[in-house]
Amino acid sequence: MEFAVAGVTLNPLIPFLWALFVGLVFSMVGAAGGILAGVGHISLFGLADANMIKPMNQLLVIVSPLVAVPAYWRQQRVIFSLGLLLGLGSVFGSVFGSWYSKNYLSMMQQYQPLFGLLVLFISCRLFYESSIHTARQQKRDLRDASRDLEKKLSELRGRAKNEPFEKILKSRVSFRRLKILFLDHEFSCNLASPVLAGFSIAAISSALGVGGGFLLVPYMTSWLGLPMFLVAGTSALSVLIASISSVGNYFLLGVKVDWLMVLLELLGVVTGSLLGPWISRYMKDRWLRALLGIVLLYVGIGYALGGWIREWLGFSII
Repeated sequence: MEFAVAGVTLNPLIPFLWALFVGLVFSMVGAAGGILAGVGHISLFGLADANMIKPMNQLLVIVSPLVAVPAYWRQQRVIFSLGLLLGLGSVFGSVFGSWYSKNYLSMMQQYQPLFGLLVLFISCRLFYESSIHTARQQKRDLRDASRDLEKKLSELRGRAKNEPFEKILKSRVSFRRLKILFLDHEFSCNLASPVLAGFSIAAISSALGVGGGFLLVPYMTSWLGLPMFLVAGTSALSVLIASISSVGNYFLLGVKVDWLMVLLELLGVVTGSLLGPWISRYMKDRWLRALLGIVLLYVGIGYALGGWIREWLGFSII
């Protein structure tokens, strides 16, 4: 099949199956969706227009938050005040990042090495998260948080059958600070912190055509000290706002996408996202992260250092 706008001829099963794989991985690991979408567009499909690749990556990234945010909202696991502050910064960051990228990273020779460095960063993070010590610590933290939550819910049920969940999670915004109350714990930050973080993360993500959860999650867990119970949904909300802003600005800047290819990929991502939770019951998360880290390490080296490797060794590794 000819994809005229993208300028390539492919079996239509290839973009569908690769996007299915992207949806599987993202739903099981919670990261690397935009990265893998970019790898497919660059290496598997052979797209040569760097500006086209970026919004096409992010159109696939949007799918997961669209499904996830309402689900997290029903479970009251989204800190809307924090997500909107991050989103406020991300709107400006996305506009700046997409404008800069469209004008100064429009050639594959400019875009691909930077994308490769990002892939290398993600692979290192996946290796860290899949390490035995880190995996065990994450399991302990999740188990402890789940126990605390269930204990608190039981106490509330004992006092009143219809006790609202807002008694467990609520936030207060003052002139200078945001305060988040969860399970009798208070987390607070200056209002400028999430806005600046949202701007910086969205600028990088938009310029390279990826999501942003790989930076949002460490910011909320390590910098703000929030539990993962609340981070996933809040991150998804911020990624959704940033990705929509970025894609919209790319369109305003005149960047075109191949909608036929996008449609096939969206079908694949949705299918993979639905299958991922079921398949994850039969696979160890730690090993999946390690395997994905190995693949991304190879790809990242090929993208970031491919020119030097060809010059020194006379052949390309990707």
